[in-house]
Amino acid sequence: MLFYARFWLILLLTVATGLCGAKIGHKEQDNSPMVTPISGWNGDEQDMARIPRSASEQPIGPSAQSTHATEVACDEEQLAHSRAMDDFLSALNRESELGRMENPLDEKPPSRTYLFLYELQKFLSDILPRKEGPAPQRGANAVSLDALHSLPPLSLGVSSTVSLLSGLVNSSMPTVFVFPERQQGLQTHRVEVTLDSPLLSVLRMRLDEAMAQVKQQEAGQKVLDRLQKLSELSALSPDGEDDEAVDKDRKEAQYRSILLLKALQVVLLTWEVERAQRAARADEDGSSVPSQCRLQSLTVSLRKFLLEPSTANINNCEGVCGFPLTNANNHAILLNSHIQSGQPVNRSLCCVPVDFDDLCVIELESEGTNIFFKTNVVATKCECR
Repeated sequence: MLFYARFWLILLLTVATGLCGAKIGHKEQDNSPMVTPISGWNGDEQDMARIPRSASEQPIGPSAQSTHATEVACDEEQLAHSRAMDDFLSALNRESELGRMENPLDEKPPSRTYLFLYELQKFLSDILPRKEGPAPQRGANAVSLDALHSLPPLSLGVSSTVSLLSGLVNSSMPTVFVFPERQQGLQTHRVEVTLDSPLLSVLRMRLDEAMAQVKQQEAGQKVLDRLQKLSELSALSPDGEDDEAVDKDRKEAQYRSILLLKALQVVLLTWEVERAQRAARADEDGSSVPSQCRLQSLTVSLRKFLLEPSTANINNCEGVCGFPLTNANNHAILLNSHIQSGQPVNRSLCCVPVDFDDLCVIELESEGTNIFFKTNVVATKCECR
């Protein structure tokens, strides 16, 4: 709207200037006499004398009167034009003020939740490892996150159940964040949660512990700076104030604190997996004896737009199932005894996962936050079966 208003304003000024310039140009082309003051002139018009320079400069019409009339007309036209411009600008300003009233989001600063989510995405992107080569989300072996079986989504907000909030605060299950395709979509993202005092105390304690563990690592100053911003944007205000605005901000701060806790757990779990993988590679290099059935780290790629992290450690079971069996049920023990006696069977014992963890997916949208639990994703225990 302001762009079109400025366009018409410039056009109107250009036309008016052209009309006035044309009249002045016509005046300059008139064969009006030259006016020269006589010495001793006291300012009266009677003491002025018209002295033509040549015959060609002789007046041929009412030059003085027409010139003066033209100047007066041009001045009056410019004055009227100036007044019209003032009225136009006043109306434009009133329209602009009205537009700001009708579109308050254009003028409001971004919310703390929007700034927090922006910093959170950058924090995860900076600190989580990236695979070399093509992005995992675009790789041919990447599995779409939507293809995994999931429990019905749960909305995170004021209507969230105590069990959901308690599970998010107390558990350390593997988690991934899904951010929207356009960050501008999060400008209207506002979510509130209400934690009771005991659960809020647990959230504070677990958040402080996670932040202390991250700061102990050599993550770099850039990561620590982002962590400090996230801590400030998710700071939990003290209880006791009954103001409605303060209460609303307190509930949003609890929501941001839960997200920060889950993000820090993602980072700490990723570092733990990396350490375990390095230790496993060192054991394999130093020993030639086949290992017994045990849990091994296995990282796979996931595919969904702006997924943090874009990989998940699902683990796998590897190793031999030989005598003596220490991690097997009765069926496996009897089957192994039958095999050891030389009796033919169609299959041998296999080292397989028997216990699993779910994968928590926190999907952020402009309207709110949905929690998805992808069931039986991460192997946690292996046995011979």
